[in-house]
Amino acid sequence: MTPRLLAFAVVIVFAIVGSGLATLVWRSGYSIAEMDWDGDGATSISEMLKSVDIGSRVVVKGGVECVEYFQFKDGLALRVLCP
Repeated sequence: MTPRLLAFAVVIVFAIVGSGLATLVWRSGYSIAEMDWDGDGATSISEMLKSVDIGSRVVVKGGVECVEYFQFKDGLALRVLCP
């Protein structure tokens, strides 16, 4: 395999992986800022990947509608955001 062909293959692989990641993030149903699970102010790629296993639902706490983020595997709440 020539170096030029190898470089082309690497670019194609990165494009496929990048588009797959973008699709997963887009289908999660919430913004990238909301995916900051550790609260450090920046959303890393690993946090974006974790968002695939996390859902959101509307809950009522004290008469206020809040958004609860939960794990799909067990339904346990990770974070609740109220306005």
